[in-house]
Amino acid sequence: MFSLALAGLGCKGVIGTGDTGGPGGSGSGSGTGSGSGSGNSIGSTTGSGSATGTGIGANPGTGSSTGSTGGSTGTDAGTGSEPTNPLTLTPASPTTAGLQPVQRLTSREYLNTIRDLLADTTLTVADVPSEQDSTDNNAFPFRQPTAIETVDADNLEGAAEQLATNLVSKIATVLPASCTAPATTAEAGCATQFINTFGPKIYRRPLSAKEVTDLTTLYQTGRTTLALTFTGAIDFLVEAMLQSPGFIYHWEKDPGTTIKSGSIVQLGNYQLANRLSYFLWGSMPDTALFAAAAAGQLSTVDGVQTQVTRMLADPKAQDTMADFFDDLLDVNTLPTRPKDATVYPMYNATLSTAMETEFRSFGVSIVSGSGLFSDLFSSTSSSVTQPLATVYGLTGVTGTAAKAVTLNAAQRGGILTLAGFLTITGETNGSDPVRRGHDIYTRLLCGVLPNPPPSVPPVPAPTAGISTRQRFITHDQNACTAGCHTVMDPIGFGFENYDGIGQYRTIDPDAKTAIDASGTIPLDGQIKTFTNALQLGSLLATSPQAQTCFSIEWMRYALNRWEDTGGADNYSIQSALTAFQSGGLNIRSLIAAVATSQTFRYRLPATGEVLQ
Repeated sequence: MFSLALAGLGCKGVIGTGDTGGPGGSGSGSGTGSGSGSGNSIGSTTGSGSATGTGIGANPGTGSSTGSTGGSTGTDAGTGSEPTNPLTLTPASPTTAGLQPVQRLTSREYLNTIRDLLADTTLTVADVPSEQDSTDNNAFPFRQPTAIETVDADNLEGAAEQLATNLVSKIATVLPASCTAPATTAEAGCATQFINTFGPKIYRRPLSAKEVTDLTTLYQTGRTTLALTFTGAIDFLVEAMLQSPGFIYHWEKDPGTTIKSGSIVQLGNYQLANRLSYFLWGSMPDTALFAAAAAGQLSTVDGVQTQVTRMLADPKAQDTMADFFDDLLDVNTLPTRPKDATVYPMYNATLSTAMETEFRSFGVSIVSGSGLFSDLFSSTSSSVTQPLATVYGLTGVTGTAAKAVTLNAAQRGGILTLAGFLTITGETNGSDPVRRGHDIYTRLLCGVLPNPPPSVPPVPAPTAGISTRQRFITHDQNACTAGCHTVMDPIGFGFENYDGIGQYRTIDPDAKTAIDASGTIPLDGQIKTFTNALQLGSLLATSPQAQTCFSIEWMRYALNRWEDTGGADNYSIQSALTAFQSGGLNIRSLIAAVATSQTFRYRLPATGEVLQ
């Protein structure tokens, strides 16, 4: 119905670094009326013309067909940079916390929020802006929103229009009970009720007086200038709010003054409710969490812990558990990893989907089941479809519905021996010790490797009579490869019993000799040896270094940024690690410790930020 001026708007910034008083947009359609508005930390208010559009400042405007963009959302500073030595957690001051980037909803968060807000599941990830999900060396392990470009603005506009259209037939579900068919004289009052009850759900926080005024004006424009019916004007409001930064961005500021604690700022109850909800559920707060925020119950660690315990028991938390492992080890990118059909003729989209589904389910079963870190590297319980059962050499499984199975303990144990991980780290026509070793070192030990120089020669091609191990050892003897490959490859050799799609084997396909899956790994200050992937998993399960890295990865996931290189997050990471280790290495204890940590509940003000 109206367009959205979003192109070029940054997706990230540090709270408080945006324009503090940028100009509002101005109406450009029919009618009169000039734009005006005052900025805030993410951008200024949009214009107030007399026709139909809204812009994307801090508050929805009533401008014409294209309201102009409000002020800046801030710079990218403070989102964190790639750590040079992430396992060095000193100094660790108990009075510090990291910066909080301003970020938009990810595609997952957008779709989940619409599901919970409007009970609408018709959109897909293709309908909304996507995220950066790099698999490059030392890339951030999890999905991060990118800047909103023109195509993204178009997608958000189209999504809002589609959702508003879908809402028409069930508009009564979002209206106050007494306002589903109001008399003409009661319409204005019902519109006010709607704005004051449903508006806070869309913005995920209480509305400001100015926002209520702007939305009321927009309703009146729809009802009079556009001659919409009462329900049509309400639908028009919803479409506008779904395109506002109050919905699209994570900036759920509480009413009232900011609470300082030394050099850091305590997150308000609504800010923390949203941070909790999007961390643990990937969606908006529910009624109970909103109520806890309204009652000020999230101002204490105990209050947060109460909600964390409740939320982890909710089925919605399973998606977070699955997403964490799926993203951490890049199994979510399986569709981008084609295989040579002459080598793996059974590999197709159906099998790829089954692999990812199993991988996600496995992670959920560990966290929501025993919760033990050791089980993550040793469990043989899984659920597979018939095509995946074939990969595992299992019989008795038919059809495309997943069936609970026990994997062969002599061949498999834990998440690193699942087909999803082995396929994403496998080559198109065989195994890949480099990629497999790289993922273990960077994602499970938080190691940082230099980017390869441009002169690195390729690994020798598969040759009859020469094993994969021999080919890579030969490659590692090059002076320009020794630095990194002597770390990665000996780790990756442990997975030589698995081919490019995770099928177990004991004979090298080229050398026709018994596979040597022994290897070494730099762990806890020593070089440790193992005979195969199962022994490697056992070493990781008991390694303080792996436990530390696992704690860091959960903190990265919760904050959706790198840890602060100046050490501002170190105390919180150490506290989470301590809770993890003292809690019997239960992953649920770790998640709760992250959610109650100081850097999760507080933030460091941005340089030059004026606190209100």
